[in-house]
This record gives sequence, structure tokens and C-alpha cells, in this order.
Amino acid sequence: MFFSVFSAEAELNNTYYENFDGFQDGSTISAVDSWQVDQGSTAHAITQSGVTLTGTGNSLELMGDELVSMVSRPKILGYLSPCWIEFYVLPGIGGKIADIPSGKSAAITFDYTGKVYAANGSSWLDTGFTFTIGQWYKVLLKLNFSSHLYSVYLSVAGNTLAEFIPVKENLRFIDTSVSGLSDFGFDGVYNASREDDNTYVDNILVDFIKRIEIISAAQTLAKGEVSAPITIQLQNDVSAPQTAWKDITLQFLTESESGEFSLDKDDWLSITEAIVPAGLFQLVVYYKDDKEGQPIISAKEDPDRGWDDALQQLNITSGAASFNIALTTPQVAGEYFKMTITVKDEEGDVDTSYNGEVEIIAQYVNPASGTMSISPEEISGFTEGELEVEAVYPDAGTIKIQVADTEDADKTGISGEVLFIPNSLTVACSGTQIVNAPFDLEVTAYNAAGAITPNYGGPCELIVLPILPTDNAAGFIFPSSAGESDFVEGTARLNMTYDRWGTITIEARDTNNPLKKGISEQVAFYPKDVIVEITPASADRDFFYTGENIEVIVSVVDYNDVPIANYASSVNLRSQSGLEIDNTYLFTVSDVGARTFMAVCDSPGTYTISVDEASAGLTVQSESFIVKQATVTVISTEAPVGTIAEVFITLTDEDGNIISTENDLTIDIDLEEEFANNTSSSETETQTVRFQKGIAKFTVTDQEAETITITPKSGYKFKIKKGTVKFGRIAKAGIGTLMWREIR
Repeated sequence: MFFSVFSAEAELNNTYYENFDGFQDGSTISAVDSWQVDQGSTAHAITQSGVTLTGTGNSLELMGDELVSMVSRPKILGYLSPCWIEFYVLPGIGGKIADIPSGKSAAITFDYTGKVYAANGSSWLDTGFTFTIGQWYKVLLKLNFSSHLYSVYLSVAGNTLAEFIPVKENLRFIDTSVSGLSDFGFDGVYNASREDDNTYVDNILVDFIKRIEIISAAQTLAKGEVSAPITIQLQNDVSAPQTAWKDITLQFLTESESGEFSLDKDDWLSITEAIVPAGLFQLVVYYKDDKEGQPIISAKEDPDRGWDDALQQLNITSGAASFNIALTTPQVAGEYFKMTITVKDEEGDVDTSYNGEVEIIAQYVNPASGTMSISPEEISGFTEGELEVEAVYPDAGTIKIQVADTEDADKTGISGEVLFIPNSLTVACSGTQIVNAPFDLEVTAYNAAGAITPNYGGPCELIVLPILPTDNAAGFIFPSSAGESDFVEGTARLNMTYDRWGTITIEARDTNNPLKKGISEQVAFYPKDVIVEITPASADRDFFYTGENIEVIVSVVDYNDVPIANYASSVNLRSQSGLEIDNTYLFTVSDVGARTFMAVCDSPGTYTISVDEASAGLTVQSESFIVKQATVTVISTEAPVGTIAEVFITLTDEDGNIISTENDLTIDIDLEEEFANNTSSSETETQTVRFQKGIAKFTVTDQEAETITITPKSGYKFKIKKGTVKFGRIAKAGIGTLMWREIR
């Protein structure tokens, strides 16, 4: 059995749940609710009731066949992290290990060996978890589309993990360019030697729940006083509510020994847990405490699913507060919100007779001072001791809301901390920059009325959105966030760098609510320069020979003169007539910003190589280099038959001077006998000859009186002057020896 996750950026981020109970028994999954059969017969991917997780309802069956059944559901689901993918499987047993798919984020396979493997990049990794035939298993994947890592949780169906710990974590995505969930799929198996190769899948769940959150503001209560409603919500990473796909049990805890929770404020019944019903995303509880202090209350899921717990600190006082202020947090700056003000008498009961006027005051918490006020500043109209107020606060930051009677300053009340987030952010920077060069960027926060929120201090994340090339997400922007120390009067002026070539936009997302964001105009990042380097011919020679390969390194560099890792534009190379080099080249990511070219020159002279870079319109020129036309000359000589003749070869420049700096060059030698009967021999028949200080030498001998023609050979375009060695009976000096042999 094989499971894989496809990914692409998406804009939906809510729960998907499928137990197949709504399908007809024995019907194909193909073309129903976005499901499709990618391989195999549609009749081999069916919903059926014979084998299910609970013994009731339906499950999806992938039948074993010679052509493995493959199904998928290509439907955009979301892009937030974490993304949880859960399903139950009764795995079939295949006959071979599955291939790792390409273009996916994550994959696991129940292998024919009885082991479960997970993809870690481009290779399978043993999770250490084993399975048996005929047993249902729970699979849970936790995907992070920012870090491109995921974790795998495995257990026998029905077994709750004693500790919520993955069997493997921080596994690399198969394709690190993916940024959201747009598809998932299941592959069946086939095994010619087994009958239990059918795979069953049930209860598929995709959700983006990150946390449980208390969205009502913290309250100040008198001892024994029942709180205003405490609203607890399932949320994703951008604080949006997430629907429960089934009844979700929440546990409630308090640090106080005398604190209690109840679902009903009037008919009090102490509870330690409650249920968020399927189809809903929140519940309301009440709290009271008989002990003074500042207890932290919390809510967590049971059993543990890896969500962040809800935490909030309450203030329990000895006397009743005159006013209790109930509202939710966070709120949007400049947007009207509702809060309920309840009047309490000295015993902590609702004072139904109160009909006074109250003043509403903002108490600054973070930052500790400000200039904005809550509107309305004064209000009346209490009914039965309560007043629902529509108010607006135009600034961002954290405040407490104080309510005070306008005639009795001692009659006051204060809310818990309320966070006001900006309605939007703007991002401004110049549209043309140099890779890794400092550039200015401004992030400004605005309220719902379009006015700057001077108390906004972030934090906000700065995120690269690639335009071209699309894999620029691998780049690094610095800094990657802006905080309280960066913002002045609602605007952060940042000195930034970005280390990739190409065009991007930069998005600023409020960390507390990433849906509050702003995006810059497109920003193009260009190279600072192109560096053209000519690799020296040798340590001793400051010129090249005609016909010699000239190594030219072209590096497209950033502000720090470092090759740009993802540079992918074209360059054009030019030189004087007589030098051959590739004209146009399109860089790829595999070049990592530098490319080596080979040039060859047929004519002597002084040359340069110019490079035109397309994206930034740069033109640069190399330093000049010299190409010389050398001559290889064999010095003719004579020797007696049977003796060893030493032959000298000179390497000279255009003026006839020996090139005494040449100590590396080697050449091949051709020997041609006057009488082709192999009577001559030389070490050059098995090895090349090396020049030393511009002179090469070798030896040759011959057992016959004849002339040997010496022809040097080289890959370079040298002028070649042949020479000869004349073997005779009498040498030019001394007495020769007549060599003969008798033929029998």
C-alpha cells in the first residue's frame, strides 16, 4: 500500500473528512466528489461495506490486480502549517517496494517486507514501525509548508498514543518547492503469489488546526463570582475558526484548587471536560473561584493531537467589581466591536437598578502609552444591569478597557488585555535591486478606516513570494521579520538584503493574524557585475599558443562578488576575429552562477573577451591576453648505423627566439624510415617528449643505413619544421662500423 501527498499553493484552509458512508455500496470512486482513478480499472477502486474500520458503514477498497490501482483527489485544500493528514488503512501486501513519486511533498509505503517506510527527500527511510496482515492502522502526517518538513505518527487502530511522539520527524519534502495541499492519493498493490493484496482505506481527515484558543478577553472576578462567557475556539495558523469533523473532547484545567468550570452559569454543574460538537468550531464555558489570586486556566484536546493548548490568566479579587467588561480578543483597529458591560453590586450580583452613565477609557499595555481613545468615550442606557456597546479603537497594540461611573469614580471595572491588530499592511520598496545589496523597505500598518496605527509594533513576518523563477522561495531575505524595535509611529523602515536573482514580491504578515498582510510591487534583483577570468596557460608562461584551449570563467556575481546561486539568464560572449568561443549561453541553476567556457585562437595577437549580460544589461571585458604562433623545429643530424643519435627540437617564437619559459609542453613524434622495415627504434614510440626551457630531446637508433624523417605532432597549431637523422656506415667524424647479417 502506498500514500502520497501532492502540493500547490491554495487559499482554502478548512477541514475535510471522508468516511465513505455516503457512497453506495460497491460503487466506483471514480468521478465522485472529485475522486479519480489514475491507473487501473475503475471497477477495482470501489466503496464497499464488507471490510471497514468499525464493522459498519463503508470503506474504500483498492483491489489487487496486475495493474496496480491508483486513486487521487485533486482538490485544493489549503496552504497553512501545520497541515494534518490522517487516515486508517488495512494494507495489502505487494510484491515489490514502491518507487518514490516525483513532484510530491510526502509519501509513506507499507512495504511487502512488513515494514513501513517514509520518503525522506528522494529516498525511503525505515520508520522502525512494523505491521501485520489483517490489522487496521492509523496514519497521521504533520506537514509544514514553510520548513518543507513533515512528521509521521503510526499506531494500531484503536490504540491511543501514550505520548504524542512521531515515529519519524523532520523528514524532508520530496519536492521542496511545494507550498500547500492540492491533492492526495492512494496506490494499491499487486502480488502474484498472495491473495491478501487488497487495500482498504477509511476515515480520511485533512485539517489545519494549530491551536485551541480562548478568544474572550481575560476577566477580573470577585471571589465566588461567575464569569462572563469564556469562548474557546479551534483555530488554524491565521486564527480562523476550524470546524470539528467529529465530537472533539476538551479538558479544562485551572491552577487554583477552588476554581470550577460549568457549561451553565445559572444551573451550575462543575465539569472538567466538554465537547465541541461535530460541525461546530467553538464552545462556551463559565468559571468561578473562591480564592483570590491570578490563576491560569487552560483547555486542551483529549486525546492529545499535537495542538497548542489554550491559556489565559484571570484575576480573582476579594470584592466585587462594579463593572464587568466582556469582549473577545483580538480585535481589528478601526473596526467596530461589541462588548457587554455588566453592573455588579457589592455582593457580586447584577445590579438591575443601575441607570447611570459610564466613561470608557483605554489603558495602554503594550506599548505603555498612546494618543488614541475608544469611541464612544461616554455612554448610558443600561437595561437590567447590562449594556451592549458597539465601540471602536483606531490604534493597534494591547490595551485594557476601563469603565468608570461618571459621577462615582470609585465605581469602576477593567477588562482583561485585548489585542488590536492592524486591518492591513503596506510594503514599499524600489522595484530594482542588486542581489545581496542593502535596500530600503517600509512596512506601514493601517486601521480599517485607512489611517496609520501609530502604536503598531508588530511582530510581522516578511515572506518572499517568487514571480520568476518560481523556485525563488529557496532564497533568504534578511531580516525575515519586523518587531517592536523597528516600528516608529506605525512604520518600520528596514535595511534589507535578498540573496537570489529574479523577480519577487515581498509580503508582510502580522504574526498574530497572518490574514492581515500587505504585498509589495514586484521587485527585480539583478547581478552587480560579471567577472570574466582567463585561466593562465601555465605557471611559467604568460601567453597562449595558437590552437591551445583557453579556459574562460564567467561568473555572474552579487553585491559581495560571490556567484549568484540561482542565476538563470543569458550571456553573450564576443571577441576579436580569429578567436572561437560559444556566443550565447543560458545559465541554469546547476551552474550556481559560474560557467567555464573554452576558447581557441587560430591567429597570433592580443585578445580580450567581452560578455554581455541580458537581465541587467551589463557589459564587461576581460583583461587582455596574448596568443603566439610558435614554431617547432627538428635539428637534423647524422649518426653511424647501430649507434644512438640524440635529436634536439626547439620551440621558437615569431622572432626565432627560443621560448625558454616552456617547461610543460609535450609533443608526439612520428618516425618515418627511408626503408620501411622497422630497423629503427626510439623511446618516442611509447611516450611523449617534453620541452625543458624550450628545448626537447630524445634518442633514436637504426640498424640499417638510411634516413629517418622526424615529424613533431601537437594539438596546437604550431608551425612544424621536420628534420632528419641520417644513419650511415661512416659518421661525420671517426670510423664507422659495417653492420651486416647473414641470411640463412
